[in-house]
Amino acid sequence: MTNFEVIKSIETDFDIKITKFKSKVTGLTVILVDRQAPLVDGYFTIATEATDDDGCPHTLEHLVFLGSELFPYKGVLDLLANRAFANGTNAWTATDHTCYTIQTAGSQGFLNLLPIYVDHILYPTLTDSGCYTEVHHINGKGEDAGVVYSEMQGRENSGESRVYLRYQRLMYPEGCGYRSETGGLMENLRVLNVETIRQYHRDYYKPDNLCLIITGKILHDELFKTLDPLDERISRKKSQIHKRPFVDSAPIPLLEKSIQEVVEFPDEDESMGQIVIAWLGPLIDEFLEINALEVLHTYLSDSAASVLQKEFVEIKDPLCTDIYIMIEPQTRTAILATFSNVPTEELEELANKVLQKFTRIVESEGIDMDRMKTVIQLAKLRILDKIETSSSYFSDASIVDHVYGKRTGEDLERATKDLKYYDQLSEFTEQQWIQYLKKYHLDNHHITLLGKPSAEFAEKLSKQEENRIEKQRETLGKEKLNELETRLEEAKKLNDVPVPSNIIEDFPIPNVDSIPFINVITGRNKSEGKFKNPVQKYLDHDSKIDIPYFIQYDHINSAFVTISLYIITTNIPFELRPYINMYLGSFYSLPLNLPDGTKLTFEQVVSQLNKDTVKYDSSLGYNGNFQQIVDFSIKVEASKYVKAIQWLNYLLWHTEFTAERLKIVASKILNEIPEAKRDGYDMTSTVMQLINFDEKLSNTYLSSTLYQEKFLPNVIKELKGNGANQVIQRFYQFRELLTKPENLRIHVYGNILKLANPKSVWNEHFKIIEAPKSLTPVPLSQQFLTEFGRNPGNQGFIVKLPAIESTFSMHTAEGPSSFDSPDLASLLVLCELLQATEGLFWKLIRGQGLAYSTNLKVDVEYGHIYFDIYKSPDAFKAYEQARKAVFGLADKKIEFDKAGFEGAKSGVIYSLVRKEGNISKAAIESFVVQVLKDMDAEYNKNLLAKVQVK
Repeated sequence: MTNFEVIKSIETDFDIKITKFKSKVTGLTVILVDRQAPLVDGYFTIATEATDDDGCPHTLEHLVFLGSELFPYKGVLDLLANRAFANGTNAWTATDHTCYTIQTAGSQGFLNLLPIYVDHILYPTLTDSGCYTEVHHINGKGEDAGVVYSEMQGRENSGESRVYLRYQRLMYPEGCGYRSETGGLMENLRVLNVETIRQYHRDYYKPDNLCLIITGKILHDELFKTLDPLDERISRKKSQIHKRPFVDSAPIPLLEKSIQEVVEFPDEDESMGQIVIAWLGPLIDEFLEINALEVLHTYLSDSAASVLQKEFVEIKDPLCTDIYIMIEPQTRTAILATFSNVPTEELEELANKVLQKFTRIVESEGIDMDRMKTVIQLAKLRILDKIETSSSYFSDASIVDHVYGKRTGEDLERATKDLKYYDQLSEFTEQQWIQYLKKYHLDNHHITLLGKPSAEFAEKLSKQEENRIEKQRETLGKEKLNELETRLEEAKKLNDVPVPSNIIEDFPIPNVDSIPFINVITGRNKSEGKFKNPVQKYLDHDSKIDIPYFIQYDHINSAFVTISLYIITTNIPFELRPYINMYLGSFYSLPLNLPDGTKLTFEQVVSQLNKDTVKYDSSLGYNGNFQQIVDFSIKVEASKYVKAIQWLNYLLWHTEFTAERLKIVASKILNEIPEAKRDGYDMTSTVMQLINFDEKLSNTYLSSTLYQEKFLPNVIKELKGNGANQVIQRFYQFRELLTKPENLRIHVYGNILKLANPKSVWNEHFKIIEAPKSLTPVPLSQQFLTEFGRNPGNQGFIVKLPAIESTFSMHTAEGPSSFDSPDLASLLVLCELLQATEGLFWKLIRGQGLAYSTNLKVDVEYGHIYFDIYKSPDAFKAYEQARKAVFGLADKKIEFDKAGFEGAKSGVIYSLVRKEGNISKAAIESFVVQVLKDMDAEYNKNLLAKVQVK
């Protein structure tokens, strides 16, 4: 008989059952989202409230992983997770909760790890030595370090963080938890002590304040067979929370007046800033109000046809490049509207214009009810799409319910009935929508923050930090610094007590056969005997007409159909290739001249696309690879399959390039560059691309941020002047070369067996061409490397970024260049062994506070191995430790241990399964493997088998 009783059982509108359980003994809550998928996700959530900037919630998020009462060894949880078909564990800290996560392939490893994970959450060791290395310490050189400290150092003075913190300070009063920086400010972290953290844990980490949210396929009996012994142990501790975070705190007071402030952030490039406008919204349990506002915000800002984007983005001289309005869940919600990449001289003017636009909508312009109907319908479809492709839809609602919802589960049921609210919203009148805009955005006091970059402020911060460090060294003195270095080394030794081998070896590795893989059935318009299955048979019976295109069909159980066009660009000459970013950016937002003589403005195109599709996208390459290919995709309801084909036909061959639209697209891309240059990792990656790739032939090089920064101003100048016609002609030339039939491969995935004529409709609704004699071979990025890219080594670059305080680095070495390389399986296991959570790199780098994280990646398509160091106080020191580990293994001074080796294999297995983690991913991977990589359909499973026997 289990301790857990059903509190609420919810049958959703999507054939997914949600059950909320609660222990009668301890109050521990479990929410199980029963969905068919190869992956099982855990979101173990604690409601956390802090009224200071010490960062206790964030420091605990890190310290929990350093050992528990039953398993008092640093890293043991991640070492075991690596054997559970997972890639370690993870966590995040929000203002109102801390969430600990795990994702496993199949349920066996998840259930094996679950009680050990909960033991770490509720009963962590929280040692002095762990706090010293993980949170903050001063090294022998007088420099501040620690994993948490390094992380906050990397973001505290970013534009986004500075603006958000100022919003918190202005919106919420002293003593309110929503006012706090729960990550911890650096000056607070420097003086935070472990006893304060322990007390915070005693206050909040109680079983009745913990909710285990699980999504995936797990049998109830198996789950409670695992949880009941754990619950019995917890019951003996007799610990309950006395005050429910936030819910039992003082309510959020409304603003008494509107406020506008300038918030400076450090950057040498002072051209682009940002605006955030914040209002308080409905109470957290006013679900209809919240859903109505989300729909209204989508109507206002979500596409080029939306009210605010037409007014401020899709104009001759854009006032920003993107607009995003979000609702933050709180006891009383907050509404934040963010305007990105605003010319600094326009910051104040744009802030005023936004509210003026809202006033005009209310007083004269009104709401376009036809478009509002489209927005509501699209919102419904996107929910279904998210449910098919992501585990986070119901987990997000479950987290909010745990923090704020009634314990009976009734709020969770209301929160997961979105379709019901959309039905109600469909009946809203224009006046009701206007009243929502008036109530929450015009008659409601607000905070406007103008984020402004400042070179002077960057210099000031830099000097302040230099002076602080220098003074710290002088104050401490040489003798004290030596003591601190000794203390650090002693702390590392205490932390790094080896985990007894029997703990690791006794933890069972699951059977691969227990993973419920998604079944994808492939067919082609020209099978040539390769495929013999129901899908191919169905296609062959569709039509005997020869379709002069390569089309691969992948059958999955989906309510949607996606069509992707993969087009090779190798025949584009150098003088046209730099226009590729503009071509991609304008693809779905140009005027159309249809074959019947009908002309559509770009606004009509975008509006009609939003009516007919669920989503549409364009990209360079796939997932960072195959960058000599462009990809255009449209996702629709299955009933609109023909419309999707028609749209791609129109967009490929019937768009009209105009100077006005091209200039807007170019300006948007150019205006986004200053923000990109504030991202340390992106800039490191960009410079590495410039080193590695050919400057005339490579899309990677010519589409890079730094190349486009020089290229686009000249294009905009031409478009403004007498050169506009020449630029337009280049785009027509670009399109003519791009759309040659030999360049095109088409992928269709969805429920193919329910499409009426999956093959023959292409002959009716897509451009008829003469079949090419042969297709252009799929190009690999490795074919476009420089001499250095082919033979990396002995060259490096330093990039100065005043906007950040952390350092980043990226290192390249030669790797396997063929997907069937006999070395690949072994190399994947080796990389996992080195970089796994609690692997060698983790212990030598993150464990010593030298970086927030590292990543070691084998990229066969590039022919490279990449090693990245992310958010480090000193990237070179981190690199030295990695080099020490690699050379130690090579020289056999460091030995592999069997348990670590088995864990690494398990980690690789998880990574391979994760590639096919939902139905869309599985279908796309089928195309990538069979077409782009030219491998057998069973390639990943065969690689998985090779990994197992290593």
